[in-house]
Amino acid sequence: MPSSICLSFVFNHQYEKNIPKLKKIYKERFSTIRFLSPFSDWNQEDDIIPIYETSIHFQGYFAQAYSHLPKDFEYYVFCADDLILNPQLNEENLIEKLNCHRSGYIKYLNPIWEHSFAWHKFSESLSFPDKKNPIPTQQFLPQREELLGIYQTHGLEYRNLGLHNFRGIQDNTVSLERIMGGIKYAFKYGLKRYVHFPLIEGYSDLIVIPKENLKSFCHLCGVFAAMNLWVDAAIATSMVLSCKNITQERDHGLMGKELWNPIDVKKTISKAEGKIEKISSLFSEETSYIHPIKLSEFS
Repeated sequence: MPSSICLSFVFNHQYEKNIPKLKKIYKERFSTIRFLSPFSDWNQEDDIIPIYETSIHFQGYFAQAYSHLPKDFEYYVFCADDLILNPQLNEENLIEKLNCHRSGYIKYLNPIWEHSFAWHKFSESLSFPDKKNPIPTQQFLPQREELLGIYQTHGLEYRNLGLHNFRGIQDNTVSLERIMGGIKYAFKYGLKRYVHFPLIEGYSDLIVIPKENLKSFCHLCGVFAAMNLWVDAAIATSMVLSCKNITQERDHGLMGKELWNPIDVKKTISKAEGKIEKISSLFSEETSYIHPIKLSEFS
């Protein structure tokens, strides 16, 4: 039996001109859609949820949206407004295709303590929480022992910083950049290897949260937003702490397609000739989504 889904789109900026376009793309495939729009004053539709948060901490969107979301769905799918799902995906098959029955979903999970010294968020993430932050972490977040225990249930084994941080996760080669990153880290933090509050990071532009985990997930996202934690660490860590099971892209046969080079974006979307009706021509059967596709360029 198909799972019931509430699909919510997350807007980095208040660009509500794209809402009719999103409805045109998805209205026949998803019966319940919400739009999380920052600083919205559009009160014509109850499917628009006003958000008062910066997009660089969009984990706060989920915390603010929680009280406005319908609570009678099995799964809550949160999707960036410029991430377009494969037209073959709908509310009847999405959970099956992502292989996340009774599970959360995120593209990947990476322990930050496994990244290289040169990784762009290495020092920032490992210095969390900032001692100057007024939020009482002991009241709202798990203690370190409990935290590491939860990580273990997800197959994430903590280890202190060391030589492995000259290699990193994706490309295991030692490079001059990583050596220099290690030297800079040593100058700033000394020989500190212990991470007080280890974090997880992941690609957060498409996630799925089961109903039973939604309240806890949104609460943790709100705490991390108040602490100004980097969004991809905030969302991934909140998922690990709230969801008993999490499926990743490696666990199913579909792959998302990211286009970060403007030339690649232009080349890809040109096939659709600027027409929403032709967006389906951009997808192969194995592609779960394409990101980003700027709907402002489509009619």
